[in-house]
Amino acid sequence: MDDELRALLNAVLERLDVRGAYIEQMRIDIVKLQGSVKQLEDKVDRLQRDVDAMKKDMEAMKKDMVGVKKDVAALKEGQVRQEKMMERLVIRSIEQEAEIDELRKEISA
Repeated sequence: MDDELRALLNAVLERLDVRGAYIEQMRIDIVKLQGSVKQLEDKVDRLQRDVDAMKKDMEAMKKDMVGVKKDVAALKEGQVRQEKMMERLVIRSIEQEAEIDELRKEISA
């Protein structure tokens, strides 16, 4: 009976050792997982900062674009005005050329 008890006790102790090793391996795995999770959290934080910076840049670009659009519109308006002035000047020049031709004809006649 004493041998049976020892054999049983040894079997229990062996199982406990196996379980202890299994638990220790689980602890190691958990520590590794925690490290991996921490790295992922750090990467997500960096990505979030990058996204936030990009959002700010986009807002600044939108404001700049509004200014550029206004400038382009003003340039177009100025160009239209200049084209109208050029048309008037061309007409006036043609009229003056015609008047000069008439005066030359009168003088030579």
